[in-house]
Amino acid sequence: MNNLTQRIITGSLFVAALVFFIIWSVYSTAILFFIFMVLGVLELNKLLATNENERKANLGIVVIAATAYLLSVLSLQSIVEPKTMLVLIPMITLFFIYELFTTKSNSFHNTSNSLFALLYVFIPFISLNIIGFDDLFSDKMEIENSRYLLLGFFIVLWTSDSMAYVTGKLIGKHKIAPAISPGKTWEGAIGGLIFSLVASFLISYFTQSSLYLWLGMAAIISIFGFLGDLSESMMKRKAGMKDSGNLLPGHGGVLDRFDGIVFSAPLIVCYLFWI
Repeated sequence: MNNLTQRIITGSLFVAALVFFIIWSVYSTAILFFIFMVLGVLELNKLLATNENERKANLGIVVIAATAYLLSVLSLQSIVEPKTMLVLIPMITLFFIYELFTTKSNSFHNTSNSLFALLYVFIPFISLNIIGFDDLFSDKMEIENSRYLLLGFFIVLWTSDSMAYVTGKLIGKHKIAPAISPGKTWEGAIGGLIFSLVASFLISYFTQSSLYLWLGMAAIISIFGFLGDLSESMMKRKAGMKDSGNLLPGHGGVLDRFDGIVFSAPLIVCYLFWI
């Protein structure tokens, strides 16, 4: 099986599984994103490591990330009160104390990387849950179900990502950041933005939802999804790694598939809150 065939099969199965879990229920979506978040934290810890010892999984930060995610989801569903999240303060404090009293010479570096990995991965994935759970957002968008809003988010993101690649391959000449990602061009980025706007127009048309809000979403998703991709490319280049992991044959790891949500998902939450 050649690499292209492998990428197509893996990509198709990935998209089908994600769509299925989102449509099935909010809980299936939350569980799927929980798994991806934990794997993403582990992958980012490895990307940020400077030696083999640091590449070993940091159990403490995984436990904190898992706890933060689960409490956030339960709070969104009004199963627990938001103040329950305060339990994270002593957990993070204990994590700092543990690192402080270890004999590692690189304890500060390890702690900083771990907390960065927590924020870099946790915030985007919990933002996806907010988009998919909060009926306030679907009401603003005039869309029937918040899960359809989450599906629309991914459709726009995938359209932007795919068409940026295609446009860049066809007419791309002016490179954006050759030292970080030589294949990315201004023409590709603009092509991705234009097609994402087209996708948002079609979503608005077929769902009879707010066109101007979808167009605003598409612009944020395309621009900041592209920047999220670029930021992960920077970390991979610095780490000397081609992919963040090998979970998805032909596509790399979790971060390789979800790099577009790092900035775009939290900003969409802000956008939908503020409009």
